[in-house]
Amino acid sequence: MKLDQAFESLRNMFFRPKVLVTGGSGYLGSHVCKMLKQENWNITILDIKKPKHNYFNHFEQIDVCDYEKVNHLFWKKGKFDIVFHFAGKIEVGESVNKPNYYYHTNTGGTCTILLVMEKYECENIIYSSTAGLYQSKDQPLLENDELNPMNNPYAGSKYASELAIKQSGMNHIIFRYFNLAGADEDGDIGENHEPETHLIPKILQNLNNFEIYGSDYETKDGTCVRDYVHVSDVARVHIDAANYLLSEKRSHVLNLGTGTGYSVLEVIDAIEKHTNQKVFKQYHQRRAGDPPKLVSNIDLAKKILNYDPKHDISSIVKTAYNWEKNGRKDS
Repeated sequence: MKLDQAFESLRNMFFRPKVLVTGGSGYLGSHVCKMLKQENWNITILDIKKPKHNYFNHFEQIDVCDYEKVNHLFWKKGKFDIVFHFAGKIEVGESVNKPNYYYHTNTGGTCTILLVMEKYECENIIYSSTAGLYQSKDQPLLENDELNPMNNPYAGSKYASELAIKQSGMNHIIFRYFNLAGADEDGDIGENHEPETHLIPKILQNLNNFEIYGSDYETKDGTCVRDYVHVSDVARVHIDAANYLLSEKRSHVLNLGTGTGYSVLEVIDAIEKHTNQKVFKQYHQRRAGDPPKLVSNIDLAKKILNYDPKHDISSIVKTAYNWEKNGRKDS
């Protein structure tokens, strides 16, 4: 065994980083917890919902906005080495109808976490932001491209959280996700929102009556174009980011996507090819707050974290379909 491998084995044996995962019961949080557990991290989940997986050491059923209960958790568990902050509301359409609720939950929850982290001298946070705050454009989006937090209250609440983290003095990695999709290749974790609003599972659940919102966007076929990235690729780079923060103590804002965009109709085509089933479509008016095109430039994540997504749209559809077909095991 090489010296660096021996050192890594000893480090893993005696040093188990202690992490807090807010939203660890959710879609991405579950995948991240699974990878953390496989690599022997000490995991505490904070979530309003009980996890449907066993990839944790401790769970507290707490609203991330409840300062007293979050404070008590830190007091009880001691200093965390790093916080993965996934907890929050994610539906663009709902945010348009409930803007105050989204700012309270997303921005308020982030500020609660930061206050308690500061009190207990936890210096490192990885934050789940969104590509939805970019101004849409034809070219792949860079981290320093024009932002439009007024796209919708969801994007605004995420941007306000970004500012709070940047000005907090914490070491941070802020990830701007494009469209997370797919399921764990082992088949025990998948996409399970209540209600389900994300494109690929919605198509798979509504093959006989799928509703498309908007057919007149300035895109190749009139439907929205998005960059779909496999949840396992995103989960993997979160572990890499945690190791980076713990060793380098340097902060960044990074895009996570694949750099390739697909329209709604192209995703439907991929699903039809994989399932050998026809998707029957209905068109409706655009939804408020939906930009026409969001595709990532991931060069910076590649440079900083050696980010290298392994899955393409076919793999995303395959794993999502297998999980749906096999009964949504974490439901």
